[in-house]
Amino acid sequence: MKKVSLLLLGLSLSLSLFGGAPSVMAAEEITTEPYGEMQSAEILPNDEAELADSLPQTRAAASTSVTYRTHVQDIGWQGWKSNAQVSGTSGKKKRLEAIQLKVQNSPYSGNIEYRTHVQDIGWQAWKKNGQSSGTSGQKKRLEAIQIKLTGQMAQVYDVFYRVHAQEFGWMGWEKGGIPSGTSKYSYRLEAIEVKLVPKKNYTTINYSGKMSYRDNKTFAGEINYKSVGVPKSMLSNSLKLFKDAKSINAYVEKELKDGNRKAIACQTYVIRRGLTTIGYTAEFYFPY
Repeated sequence: MKKVSLLLLGLSLSLSLFGGAPSVMAAEEITTEPYGEMQSAEILPNDEAELADSLPQTRAAASTSVTYRTHVQDIGWQGWKSNAQVSGTSGKKKRLEAIQLKVQNSPYSGNIEYRTHVQDIGWQAWKKNGQSSGTSGQKKRLEAIQIKLTGQMAQVYDVFYRVHAQEFGWMGWEKGGIPSGTSKYSYRLEAIEVKLVPKKNYTTINYSGKMSYRDNKTFAGEINYKSVGVPKSMLSNSLKLFKDAKSINAYVEKELKDGNRKAIACQTYVIRRGLTTIGYTAEFYFPY
């Protein structure tokens, strides 16, 4: 996290019978700086990265692709997209209502499976190979999605996906059935990109990566950043602020051990107004 400062300037006008000049009161500066050392999650080697000898290789892997289309508010079903093309809309405030996905030209057995989190319904059952997930004609928004491969395809490829969510914009890439989107915000998904890539190990840290999933639940010791005057731009991509070091450390430990997250490292920061500590936040780093 880059150091960011917010100057709160108080301007008092001192006037007298003989005229006066404005005087600027002492400025209060809000700053962030690292607190403690960077913590890393345990990174396990991906044993599935090696192709089994028994897998058929009658076609070139490059010929295999994922195709998908979305049902959009006021538009209906859009055309099929493939390999990280945008499906949906951006800047039009239109919700995604349903999605279909399928894999083309794969020499390997297995399916592409997916499920969506739908307004007023929650997580639906898993669908596969071009079936519709979501709703049609019910005016309900998609809020999150999970996509995964099964069978031999899961041993050869990773399916990556990212969503454009209301208020957050494009979120980080996710893979392997881990949720992408939001929970408990009541925010709509507006667009999605999906791509199929050969499987490999992901053990490096991406210091520019974004979170792919945000849960609006409150953690122990969490405080509302707006109530203490901390601007959103000073928080990490987790948008969390905690009152003390004990609370932030417990949160970080939980997140780094959560199998439904992809964070592999974290740096904690202390936020101060002048010399007074306001709270603590944390920035997470990702393998892709």
